[in-house]
Amino acid sequence: MNLENLNENRVEIALKMLSSSDENHANLSGQVKYLEESIKQAKARIFLQSEGTVAERQEKALDSVLYDDALKAWIEAYKEFKILDNKRQHEIRIIEIFQTLSANRRKGML
Repeated sequence: MNLENLNENRVEIALKMLSSSDENHANLSGQVKYLEESIKQAKARIFLQSEGTVAERQEKALDSVLYDDALKAWIEAYKEFKILDNKRQHEIRIIEIFQTLSANRRKGML
């Protein structure tokens, strides 16, 4: 990123992006947490329905379609969340850099 192009307009764009993505970010975060619990429930359900030793039941649970589907759903939601989260973090860094540059300008360092 070219710091010469970093001005109040760019910061305004960053702030708008952050505010417009707040709800979606929160929803995706909640979905990821929910799906983490779904993975645990899927594993537990198959484990309890299976027969054999604890190790065998554990393997059956991890190899089940139910567990696999829950894991795939979590992976997709997590990827979507991280993409948005990374974009938001980028905009936050832009704001922080602008604040630093502005403070340095006020102090006469730039």
